[in-house]
Amino acid sequence: MHVLIVTTDDELAARVEAELRGADHSASRWQPGKPHSLMGRVAVVDGGPDVVAAVNEAEPGLPVIALCEPRDVGSLACRGVASFALKPLAPGEIVARCQVVTTRMTVDSTREKLLVKAVEAANDIIEITNQKAVLQFVNNAYERTLGFTAEEAVGKTPAQLVRSDMHDREFFQAIDLALSRPGGVWRGVIISRARDGRLVHLESTVSAVANDDGVVTHHVGVKRDITKRLEERAQLRRANKALAQARDAALAASRAKSEFLANMSHELRTPLNAILGYSEMLLEDAEDRADEASANDLLRIKNAGEHLLSLINDVLDISKIEAGHMDLCIERFDLSQFIDGVLATVQPLVAERGNALSVERPRIEGEGRALIVSADEMKLKQALLNLLSNANKFTEKGDITLELRLDEREGRQWLHASVKDTGIGISSDQVARLFQPFVQADASTTRRFGGTGLGLAISKRFCEMMGGTITVESEVGAGSTFTLTVPRHVATEADSTIEVSTRRATQAPRAVTVADATHTILLIDDDQNVQDLLLRSLSASGYRVECVSSGPEGIERARELRPDAVILDVLMPGMDGWTVLGTLKADDLTADIPVIMLTMIEQRSQGIALGASDYLVKPVDRSRLLGVLGRLLPREAARVLIVEDDEDTRTLMRRTVEGIGHEVIEAENGQVALDKLDALGGRPDIVLLDLMMPVMDGFTFLGRLREQPRYDDMPVVVVTAREFAAAEREELSRLAYRIIEKGAKSREQLVDTVQHWVRSRLGADVE
Repeated sequence: MHVLIVTTDDELAARVEAELRGADHSASRWQPGKPHSLMGRVAVVDGGPDVVAAVNEAEPGLPVIALCEPRDVGSLACRGVASFALKPLAPGEIVARCQVVTTRMTVDSTREKLLVKAVEAANDIIEITNQKAVLQFVNNAYERTLGFTAEEAVGKTPAQLVRSDMHDREFFQAIDLALSRPGGVWRGVIISRARDGRLVHLESTVSAVANDDGVVTHHVGVKRDITKRLEERAQLRRANKALAQARDAALAASRAKSEFLANMSHELRTPLNAILGYSEMLLEDAEDRADEASANDLLRIKNAGEHLLSLINDVLDISKIEAGHMDLCIERFDLSQFIDGVLATVQPLVAERGNALSVERPRIEGEGRALIVSADEMKLKQALLNLLSNANKFTEKGDITLELRLDEREGRQWLHASVKDTGIGISSDQVARLFQPFVQADASTTRRFGGTGLGLAISKRFCEMMGGTITVESEVGAGSTFTLTVPRHVATEADSTIEVSTRRATQAPRAVTVADATHTILLIDDDQNVQDLLLRSLSASGYRVECVSSGPEGIERARELRPDAVILDVLMPGMDGWTVLGTLKADDLTADIPVIMLTMIEQRSQGIALGASDYLVKPVDRSRLLGVLGRLLPREAARVLIVEDDEDTRTLMRRTVEGIGHEVIEAENGQVALDKLDALGGRPDIVLLDLMMPVMDGFTFLGRLREQPRYDDMPVVVVTAREFAAAEREELSRLAYRIIEKGAKSREQLVDTVQHWVRSRLGADVE
């Protein structure tokens, strides 16, 4: 290390030089104002601030060790002195201080080199301008980003280099103003044109740098190229906009499809409902006239209409499923009552084909406990009825078994309903096609048994929607076993279910129990299945029903009970129905009681001759039975408002309601209905309401009706062919007493609902 000694004191100079040489350092002496060609790495200066200034001017950046009195430290510190050696000097002090300074210089040099490397390696542009905004330094990223070399950029202002014509003079003036004070910072985006003509967006942060006197001398800018990011954002915005447009188009298409399905449902089912209703009315008239030929023709029309309606329902269901428009309506219900309802529907069909149906139910711990299931009751019923109907269709004079069982796996309880038959069976290659829409096991099956091949596909989809499935095991000639599996408690998005009994209790008047019934019916029939079926049907319609199984027991009970009507089977062991009828009519206590005969064949004339009030052919048609009872038994007439735009359907509903003894008021749309309500002296007892009508639809009418306090509890029965989303059905269930879908059973349901309401009102009045 070479040390430059600056002093006028020869003795001091000699002493310092001797110490340095003794430590293997070289030294030379220099006096300000004299030339000196060998400059050192460190200067040892003996003198005041002026001497230090002269050394700094002669060799800028040379570290200075000042030899001074303690009182002079302050004045010399302002000159940037690296270290001080206070007089009198201690032996070896100069050597020690020179080593400290040179070590510090080495560290500073290493740090400076590292800093330079870091700046040059940075991905962001780093630039330094002087107080006049002239570039003095740019790192390598400047050339990588904009294409200009450091030599081309240094000496120019950023405004000269931007060249994008995207910023005006005020833009740069705002930057200058922000950086005019110490600590000033400007942040923003500068759009600059690169050498190749590209516009480059630079996210910039520029800071003002001041000297020790607080004067701004430089600006340091860090600029990041965000062009690609902005382009990606723009692409993302365009993609999101395209997705939003596609989503809106898909939603519009979905709404259009939903509306189309709803309209098709309405347009197809409404005329079919009229065809079925009128054919049923004409069939009843023909049977009353004993016109067998006309009755047979009308029965064929009615059956064909019901078959067509079934096909339409299947096609609409599979369309809704595939379009994703089929919703679940999860309810809590008693499994035993559910199975009873299924059996009531399927047992007459099973009997017609000479099959025997047996049921195995799961055991429930505790006497009288109900097995509650949470599922979509209607879809589960449709699926189970399909399996039972298929078993009955493909079995003749055989056995059908419905086995229900529960098991637990993966922390959940599962309900299994297996339908086993002894029918024709299915081959293994046919099983693979069973659950495909519009496909049956083979073409001969369609020709022989009919159908679209949609039933199993729909049933399986329904089960899958509830988290379950349907499986099959079969052997040709030995029968088949179809197993329906669903969770006992089907989960919903809101994890909530609707308890049917609770919901209906809040929407409808108090249901008629046996104790509330206004008419008592005595059923005399030895067939337990017929007893169960009619007991459920008539009790649900508000009648009190008592059952006996033999003629003598029936005669005795009729004398004791004095029922309002007797339903009497003809073919019973021991004493047949004709004998019982004659006995009842010969007894003064029972002679005036209306008797309805149940027969397997046409025997109207014989029954009427013996005093029967009417007769019905088995299997018993529930709506026909209710109609006969309504005609025979005294009752209070109700006023019924029918709101329906289709004239044929409105006429059919009027004739049906008038046929069971009630007064009818008609309106072709919601507005006309509101006008007639205002004109009436009193309010109707019940409203039968279609939904899809011109001028004012049923939804609007129902909303307007519930806004008026005097009508807020008036029962409204919605009779419609429209398809509902789950939310719509839930809202209607809140506002309406009942919803009846137009179809094969709608006339029967209509009679049942009106009679149920009238009888429940009478029961309440009696109390």
